[in-house]
Amino acid sequence: MLEGKIIKFYRERKNMTQKELGDGICSITHVSKIERGLTEVSKETIQFLADRLEIDIESEIKTYKGLDTLLKKWEEAIIMKLHAKAETLKQQLEEIALLQIPDFYRSHTLLLARFYLMTGDHTKAQSIIQEMDKWQNPTPLDKNMILHIKGIYGLQCKHDYLEAIELLKQIDPAHYHNTEYYYHLAVAYHSINSRVLAYYYASLALRFFEKAHCYVRVIETEMLMLIQVGHDTTCGPQDVKYEQLIEMCDNFGLTKQKALLLHNYGYHCILHENFEKACEYYHESMNLKDPSTPEYIGSLEGFINASVQLGKKSKNELISLAEKGLKLSKDIDSTTFTHFFQLHYYRLTEQDERYYDYLEKEMYPYLKKLGYVLPAEHYEIKLFDYHMEKENIQKANEYAMLIADKNRRINHFV
Repeated sequence: MLEGKIIKFYRERKNMTQKELGDGICSITHVSKIERGLTEVSKETIQFLADRLEIDIESEIKTYKGLDTLLKKWEEAIIMKLHAKAETLKQQLEEIALLQIPDFYRSHTLLLARFYLMTGDHTKAQSIIQEMDKWQNPTPLDKNMILHIKGIYGLQCKHDYLEAIELLKQIDPAHYHNTEYYYHLAVAYHSINSRVLAYYYASLALRFFEKAHCYVRVIETEMLMLIQVGHDTTCGPQDVKYEQLIEMCDNFGLTKQKALLLHNYGYHCILHENFEKACEYYHESMNLKDPSTPEYIGSLEGFINASVQLGKKSKNELISLAEKGLKLSKDIDSTTFTHFFQLHYYRLTEQDERYYDYLEKEMYPYLKKLGYVLPAEHYEIKLFDYHMEKENIQKANEYAMLIADKNRRINHFV
């Protein structure tokens, strides 16, 4: 009986005993049976108990029945990255005491972890994950959602992409219908430079977002797919696709997504050695971002890279930009971009020895530790070439072994 659940919840919330609640209304045994739904009870008795608990029992029943729907709406807003709506629903839910009842507590807690991952509050997300690890006998749905949450946390916070893949691959779609997790699998495979699998899982995620008419996530997913084929000149007019997605952002007022698209379009132009266009797109992306954010600093780094290749800016202008990037990176405590801008500074000021010393002792170990596969592989080759040029054969061989190990293949050739 629903009334019994609600009465028990508010009695315990007020630290009342069953005797105190039933005094003058009914016996302790009767209160116990009411709370467990083991007896028929009159509306009059329920009203007396509700009055003593100072609750509107009809309103509480209505709230209870609507909680599943409200939690579902919150989950959809989080999945679709509708930040304002998700924040509003979170505040609405926080005003509902019944969320602490066992029927809803775990569902709400799981979604709270997803919300904090969406908003970047990783400390709170980690605290909830630690709590979830202590849960006994999770339902199949809860178990799969925990795997999804831990997979996202592995991607965003631990940068352990192999662990994220292992967790996300354990999800059973028979018990978990949020196939958004395919997108996170695609990001994880992209992060270890597994382009075919990244493209495959992104294409599965795209179907899910298209069916939900979530244009924010459609744009993100198509952008991820474009990155996978960025090096391939046989995959059709990628420039046209970028321009179509940018136009879609304009049509729906998606400024953040447009800024990210412009950034990625700039990188695409660098890959195809169109440095003038790359400078243009990076600069336009920067104009849409807050200078105190990692997103802005990332586009500034790309802009410097493209500008160096283009060769139209003076060395003093480029040094000034590198110094600006270095200061901004330190201001927001971004170790990654601090390293990148330090390398830019050493290169632009022609301090080659300091450049390679810093690369070998600071930047490269940092990239390896965080699992940044693509830049780490790039710098392995760069360090190999440097040591070969300096005739440091032992050091060169160390990097040669790393490069060779990544390219070994099992075959049956003679």
